[in-house]
Amino acid sequence: MRGIRSGLRISELLALKVGQVWDGNKVVDRFYVRRQATKGKEADASIVMHPEAAQYLSRWIKSGKLTGKPENYLFPGQTNGHLNRRWMWNVLSRAFKAAGVTGMAGTHCMRKTFANNVHKALGGDLFRTSKAMRHASPLSTLRYLSFKQEEIDRAVLAT
Repeated sequence: MRGIRSGLRISELLALKVGQVWDGNKVVDRFYVRRQATKGKEADASIVMHPEAAQYLSRWIKSGKLTGKPENYLFPGQTNGHLNRRWMWNVLSRAFKAAGVTGMAGTHCMRKTFANNVHKALGGDLFRTSKAMRHASPLSTLRYLSFKQEEIDRAVLAT
């Protein structure tokens, strides 16, 4: 599943089980992240499945590299558990470096990219972006958003 399409934290993404996203025949339209897997453990989250993520998931589940039992982790580790955050950070860091991405790039970049994409798609609505991020406060969401100085400068000069 593509983290930039779900907004999940890496720990939430890695804790997903096959049965949460696969109904036995196809990828579901909406999936749920259980309370114990979410930061703060305040509430279950209902998340719409992005078509691009569904396409990748369907190929992953049908590839045969994964035993598609509902109780199995979607991203299994070498032992009985799922992949861990540190391992995933290393994989993504190498991929970012190979792609020429510089700066602070890691697992949380996917969530930040999701926040910026949703914020833009919502016409800059901070409150609805905060809801999509499952943040308790829009102030938390502000830390995820990137603001381009050129856009700010243009807005100032246009007033």
